[in-house]
Amino acid sequence: MTGLAQGSYYAISYYTENDNLRAERLQPRIDSLLHAFDLCASLWNDSSEICRVNRNEDFYVSDMFGDMFGKGQSISELTDGAFDITVGPLTRAYGFGASQKQKPNEKELAEILSYVGWKKVRLVNGKIEKDNPKLQLDFNAIAQGYCADVVAGFLNGSGIHRFLADIGGEIRSQGTKTGGKPWIVGIERPAPDAMSERSILSKLQLEDRSLVTSGNYRKYFEENGKRYSHTINPQTGVSVQHNLLSATVLCRECWEADAIATACMVMGKDSAISFAARYPDRYEIFLIYAESDSLKTWHTDGFPLTD
Repeated sequence: MTGLAQGSYYAISYYTENDNLRAERLQPRIDSLLHAFDLCASLWNDSSEICRVNRNEDFYVSDMFGDMFGKGQSISELTDGAFDITVGPLTRAYGFGASQKQKPNEKELAEILSYVGWKKVRLVNGKIEKDNPKLQLDFNAIAQGYCADVVAGFLNGSGIHRFLADIGGEIRSQGTKTGGKPWIVGIERPAPDAMSERSILSKLQLEDRSLVTSGNYRKYFEENGKRYSHTINPQTGVSVQHNLLSATVLCRECWEADAIATACMVMGKDSAISFAARYPDRYEIFLIYAESDSLKTWHTDGFPLTD
């Protein structure tokens, strides 16, 4: 089944022998689930919880919101701040999400950095507390992965245990295809510009794990001959300029793969490799980077590439 979710698409493939779980019967329930998720985490829905938090309304957040917030904060701590759910104002300062894109000046960045930072916000007794009311939350680098996990939980609860759930490119798998064959997923070749056709660089086998790729080669703008990526370092406010083009992360839960892929793009190649070495049993990582006008790759030993 396919449809729209999170401002993008969803595509779910699954196996079942239960006629009540055929796509035409299951899809309305999936769509309802995704709509409920938007009411929690969507920045495009003014009545969502995250928009209400950003307007500084006083209310108790839902268990889902609190869980997503806590997971985001845990990854901020794990990555020494490379991942940060308060980075949104910096991203918007560069014009991403708007029609006009331009590099903000140093004074503007300094003002925004005064209230950006994962340590400047917390969940206390069911409510979000901020050091500065200008602080804004943004779950975009974790929401689609978390949503894939929510869908996986729904499928399991419905008695479906062999599936591939893709929410805007964030993928969670469980079980195998017919005959015990693993799901096969592709990693996109970084494109020279935003309008280039998509092509596959590598393929991998996926079973009982999640996969997310984050890249900076399609969302960018150029100003005075310099390219500015949508990946912003939340600690410096600077659009990253390193040679890492994409990071693909493989782990159990999709929300975590989503967040770590974003963190790797902020870190850059060398720091991402060092990070992977710190957690050899937790993450498998595949990096694509530019070197001498050609594409190079690096991956952890256990990354399940296939022909």
